[in-house]
Amino acid sequence: MPLKVPRRDLLKDALAYRHDEPFEKALSRAIRSHGGEYADFVELIGLVRERARSRKLDLREAARELGNQP
Repeated sequence: MPLKVPRRDLLKDALAYRHDEPFEKALSRAIRSHGGEYADFVELIGLVRERARSRKLDLREAARELGNQP
C-alpha cells in the first residue's frame, strides 16, 4: 500500500515522538500510523542514515534536515 503522506511529514512525525526512544523506533511507528510498510521504513531510514553519515550528524539531526527540504 502506498504511503498517503509526503516523506517530510513522516520525518516530522517521527521527530515529534519521545526523545528517549531510538529514532528508528519512532520512524517505524510514524510510517505504520500512515499505512506504510517495512519496505517504506527501509527506504526512508536508508536516506536518513546516508545523510547522517555524509554530514556527520546524528539520526535526528539528519531527519530534521531531510524534513525541511521541499
